[in-house]
Amino acid sequence: MPDSWHTNLLRWVGMKRTECLRLYPTAFQRRRLAFMLDVTREIYNALLEQRRISCPMRRGSITSKRQYRELTELRGANGRADAVFRECEDAVLHRLDLAFSAFFRRVKKGEAPGFPRFKGPSRWNQLQFSHGDRALKFSLDQSKVRIPGVGIVRTRKGRTIPTFGRAWLVRKVGRWYACFECERTVVSLPTIGRKVGLDRGVHVLATTSDGLLIRNPRFFERARRLIGRLQRIVARRLRGGKNRRKAQRLLARAHERVKNARRDFVHKVSRRIINRCDVVVLEALNLKGMTRSAKGTMELPGRNVAAKAAMNRALLDSGFGLLRQMIVAKAEEAARTVVEVDPRYSSQECARCGHRAAESRRERRYLCVRCGFSVHADVNAALVIRRRAELRPTARGASMEDLSDPRRMPYAGAEPPRCDREVAA
Repeated sequence: MPDSWHTNLLRWVGMKRTECLRLYPTAFQRRRLAFMLDVTREIYNALLEQRRISCPMRRGSITSKRQYRELTELRGANGRADAVFRECEDAVLHRLDLAFSAFFRRVKKGEAPGFPRFKGPSRWNQLQFSHGDRALKFSLDQSKVRIPGVGIVRTRKGRTIPTFGRAWLVRKVGRWYACFECERTVVSLPTIGRKVGLDRGVHVLATTSDGLLIRNPRFFERARRLIGRLQRIVARRLRGGKNRRKAQRLLARAHERVKNARRDFVHKVSRRIINRCDVVVLEALNLKGMTRSAKGTMELPGRNVAAKAAMNRALLDSGFGLLRQMIVAKAEEAARTVVEVDPRYSSQECARCGHRAAESRRERRYLCVRCGFSVHADVNAALVIRRRAELRPTARGASMEDLSDPRRMPYAGAEPPRCDREVAA
């Protein structure tokens, strides 16, 4: 497949990717990092309070430039604020600007506004360095990193961190991580000449149009009993007590293990898919609408709430959105193409003749009531998805009605797929 103008543009411009490293600070360095978090959180709350007060009194919000000048004056008068690296405090002001921009955007669109809220200690776990390449300095072998105001911190040696710009430190479940925004170049994979349709599901995570079925590990379902037990332990502990904080850390760690396992599996699945084809065709799923709660209101309560909650839990555990995100990111790095098509009735439409009937879907099998085409139901949906990306535009001498109907396509992906084997990534 020849390189497109988009691929050439990516090679010239490059891509931004985030690299993450585990940090191993000492006890003193942990206290310093916690102190920096407390100061930046207090500054955020103070700036937010200032804007909340100024809106009704002055019929307008205070400007960012004025708050920037006042922040400079605060550093000169307050030793606590002056002890924190200036870039971290500037990033706090930028974060507040983004929060208000998102608030006004939601108001303009008629959505739930969600006015910016004050941050408690449990909701503030990030220190940002706008110019991370100037603030954070690595050792030659990248086994240590120097953080302003903290000192030299050991890192977990893994992949090499290339040239980076923005950087931030994150505290998750009592552990510290350093994230770096790096520039990546496109490295094209060899051309294969294959186009693959991909159907995502709960029973089978992903099914390709050539008959490959990738299992769904259901990581959360495996750990559900352990997580439920830890939740009950947290509920029995006294609020504000030391034992409750310990139980909360254990619960958070269990959730983190589930998330890490799911992310690692999806990384491997997306890499395998990208290596197998030149074009990947996906369904344009509305995950937000698919996982919407059915609880309803007191006046209009929902129906089958427990069943819908179980379905939402299974959909979120599958990681549909994460899989799409990984496929798009890896396709961009490898100069592959990703196409999204309309997902409606893909499970009811026949991949050979295009006939659409709900009775053709029989649990895990698909048997067309019109032409008798029989195949695994998920493979049939993947074939339909791939064919929808192959529909030709209307041409001269042809009827608009005929060419807009997918049943008029001469090729419908009816080659016999390998549908009886289920493999893991």
